[in-house]
Amino acid sequence: ATLPSSPSIGDTIKFFDVASTFDSNTFTVARNGNLIQGDSSNLTVDSENAAFELVYSNSSFGWRIFSI
Repeated sequence: ATLPSSPSIGDTIKFFDVASTFDSNTFTVARNGNLIQGDSSNLTVDSENAAFELVYSNSSFGWRIFSI
């Protein structure tokens, strides 16, 4: 999945592993130029049945994991 390139503060995106395959098919969240948790790397998830929410905070921290 690719995050929006021009998010607004408070934008929210939720992801759910409804097929229970993230353990065998790693899920990648492409940051699209913005930080994720203050890091300049894409987010990869390899936990089966993972569910999480990202909220855009600001340009200093970018997308933050809000809930797991």
